[in-house]
Amino acid sequence: GEFPIIYREDGDFLLRGEDLEAMALVPPYGPAQVIEGIEFYSLHHLGATKVRFDENWLRLYADLPAERLSKQGINFLGQEPPRVIRPDDNSAYFNYRLHNSGNDSGGTASWLVGGELGVHFSEMLFRTDAVQLGSGDQWQTIRYGTSITHDNRETLQRLIVGDFVASSGNLGAIQSIGGLSYSKKYAIDPYFINQPMAGFVGTLSTPSEVELYLDGMRLRSENLAPGEFEMKNLHYYGGRHDLEMVIRDSFGREQRVAYPYYFSEQNLRKGLHDYSYNAGWLRTGVGTSNDEYEDLAFSAYHRYGLSDALTVGVRGEAEAGFHNLGSTTILRMNRWGVLSGAISQSDGNDGSGWAGAAAYVYRDRDFHFQGSWRRYSSGYTILGRLDTDDHPEQEVMASTGYGVKGFGSLGLTVRQLTQYQGINQKLVSLNYSHTLSRTFNVMASIMRTSTGAESSTGFYLGLSYHPGSSLNTDLRHQQNEDNYSDSFQIGKTAPVGEGVGYRFSADRNVSDISESVRLSPSVQYNGRYGIVTANLQSETRTGEGTQTGYQWGVSGGIGFVADSLNFARPITDSFAVVDVGDLEGVRVYHSSQEIGRTDKNGRVFLPNLGSYQVNRVAVDDRDIPIDYSLDLREVSSSPPLRSGSLISFDVKRYQAAFGRLQVKLGEVWVPVEYTELVVDVNGNRRIVPTGRGGEFYLENLSPARYRAKFVYKGVHCDFELAVPESDEMMIELGELNVCEVLR
Repeated sequence: GEFPIIYREDGDFLLRGEDLEAMALVPPYGPAQVIEGIEFYSLHHLGATKVRFDENWLRLYADLPAERLSKQGINFLGQEPPRVIRPDDNSAYFNYRLHNSGNDSGGTASWLVGGELGVHFSEMLFRTDAVQLGSGDQWQTIRYGTSITHDNRETLQRLIVGDFVASSGNLGAIQSIGGLSYSKKYAIDPYFINQPMAGFVGTLSTPSEVELYLDGMRLRSENLAPGEFEMKNLHYYGGRHDLEMVIRDSFGREQRVAYPYYFSEQNLRKGLHDYSYNAGWLRTGVGTSNDEYEDLAFSAYHRYGLSDALTVGVRGEAEAGFHNLGSTTILRMNRWGVLSGAISQSDGNDGSGWAGAAAYVYRDRDFHFQGSWRRYSSGYTILGRLDTDDHPEQEVMASTGYGVKGFGSLGLTVRQLTQYQGINQKLVSLNYSHTLSRTFNVMASIMRTSTGAESSTGFYLGLSYHPGSSLNTDLRHQQNEDNYSDSFQIGKTAPVGEGVGYRFSADRNVSDISESVRLSPSVQYNGRYGIVTANLQSETRTGEGTQTGYQWGVSGGIGFVADSLNFARPITDSFAVVDVGDLEGVRVYHSSQEIGRTDKNGRVFLPNLGSYQVNRVAVDDRDIPIDYSLDLREVSSSPPLRSGSLISFDVKRYQAAFGRLQVKLGEVWVPVEYTELVVDVNGNRRIVPTGRGGEFYLENLSPARYRAKFVYKGVHCDFELAVPESDEMMIELGELNVCEVLR
């Protein structure tokens, strides 16, 4: 651009502050010199070097420090797509299942009747799940859980009132509790990354091309202006990966900067919290009995990212006469993996104890190693532990593996468990796997197991063939010192939509004293309104003959939203009703997969949308009649947890009305030419011009009566314009004589 510059006798140059801002230079600019009421700043104070003034061309050259230039940012973090709707419709769903099993041995058939009810209202989800088990005259009702859940999508916090599963973290207990739970749930925003991410910071002295590589694969290429730049928020799956940045400046010079980065799912980003606070009554017999609540208990953990490398936390659990407290630390090392540790102490009426744990994990593209150690004192206990439970003393585990392209992966695992109460165990296994082609896999392992005073050596070989079209074939052989078994399975996975899946398996088990052969065919049909399954098992044992059993079941779901009741397959997540006006037969797609066609009411039911995920729902505009207009072909919807929503496509029928206006002037009806006709459409003014002969043309008016007016040759005319019902795109209103009485 062109800028006024003041040259001083000492060789310094002064530039206006507003011009420095226009050049996007970063303040502060140093002390100002006011000349004729305008603030000027010195190039010397800006740190300029190689200052040169070309008097012939009136050009000023100067090199400025990179930190004076605007910082440029390249963000790798995935963002939520634009124009995403977040519905919050009141809705309900009900899943049902009926299951029956029996055999030919003369026993009574067993039945299972189950149901799950969910109701979403006012940003809350009520959910309950129960089954009724019966055989003959003996029936039992089991309630799995009942709760109300509220998720805050802004703070990523979840509140549960009712039944839930609580964990106090490493060295603690996992318990079913009925009460209150308050926790941080990063899964509420699937685009939020809570683990540390990699980045680069650098400076450019000339316009340059910057490329970023990860393990030799180019991720990004950008042309950047001089100044500071930052590549940030690079997220990748866990393990060590080699990052390299290549800078090519405008003179063709190349600079390479490389460093390793260890991506860890265990660590929190600096400044982030992860927590869960729970209080309530311990539930016992979940899945086998009903409403058995015992002592009041507390369970909690809280972790905090002190830095991208260090995450610390505290945990605890307590009930009457007992408490267990501890701490955890996770250290991420850029080159050498993740080291973690925990220590806890328990104290109760039955005594006190301590426990410690340490773990180390390292992974890269070809090699991995992980090891862990746990030690428990004899008096250490956790929340809800029963006297009949196993009581471990020490557990040591180490696992390593190495993979070579073209050869496969080889791994070794060693695990040893000693117990105060229970059976000591030791396992050593050598594993190998190789993908021979896209469709053929081989797996093999040798295992040495010791349980108490008994030891055995076993061998496993598995072959898998997956030619595509959802067809799967597996052949397995397993052998140890006492017996061996062979199994063969072939099947086709049931489709996501409507269709049939099947499986046939054959197993043979041979030991020193017996031999058995089991055949088991099964089939699954996914219908529009439910799923039907059937399974048959026939087992023949040496000296016992053949016994045949059967199982069959029916399951489905009912979703209610927007005054619409819909029958479908079981609803396992969120759901929606898609409304395309009153158009029948319009194809609807979810994530590019055709779900179905709209019914006579212009609606179709989507049984499985991802909660909090961005679901792309589209209609095929080729199915929209020519006399209809479609505002958007695709809508992105992110529904709350297990909720139903209405997804409406703005489809409007295109209709136009035309006619001729005449007004009576004196004794003669004359056309209302070249004036403005004002029509009141639901409180909005529509202004259309009239043409030769009083012709007028109006678009997209629903059949109704509208107030209209115009001024013609000094005459003010108010009248009622009637648009009749019609199937025609163009509705002819004919010649309209209005305002016979002049005002």
